[in-house]
Amino acid sequence: MSKKEEKITNLKEEFQKIQEENKDLDVSKYLAKREDLPDLGEIQIYDYDKDADESKEQAEEVLTALTELYFGDNPEILNNKYMTMKMKEDAQVYAETIFLQRMTRKNFLTQLRQVDNGDSSARMHEVVNQSISQIRDNIKFAQSQRTELEKYYREIRKDYDTLMDNIQQQNIEKGIDT
Repeated sequence: MSKKEEKITNLKEEFQKIQEENKDLDVSKYLAKREDLPDLGEIQIYDYDKDADESKEQAEEVLTALTELYFGDNPEILNNKYMTMKMKEDAQVYAETIFLQRMTRKNFLTQLRQVDNGDSSARMHEVVNQSISQIRDNIKFAQSQRTELEKYYREIRKDYDTLMDNIQQQNIEKGIDT
């Protein structure tokens, strides 16, 4: 018999011996009872896709309102292919920012629940504080991103108005009635 086979045989014999010695053992006496466990609450299955879709819808609403604010009086610019593509692209980027904020908040609330359920280790408090810092950074980033979007569309509007004024001035100089 090889050493490997001998070890396998010894393990099987030892396992059999342990089972025989403990066949009358009531394992349920050693298991935790429900009342001994912390209240973990209901288990929720989070719908990330739904949250991503809602973030996208919210971002699209913001960008639509923003472009209508600056170009609502001029549908040809509002419906210009570049502008519609730019708006969709900006909405997608802004949606990711909104989704990131939601996920950071969700993660933070999960961490707070862990603390409420007894995980009060120094590491857990460090993680909570890091999350607070991340939430602040996300808020600043979202605000600056929105400000940049507003500035971009406002500048495009100014450029358009300047262009139209120049065209109108050239037409007046040429004697063309507009």
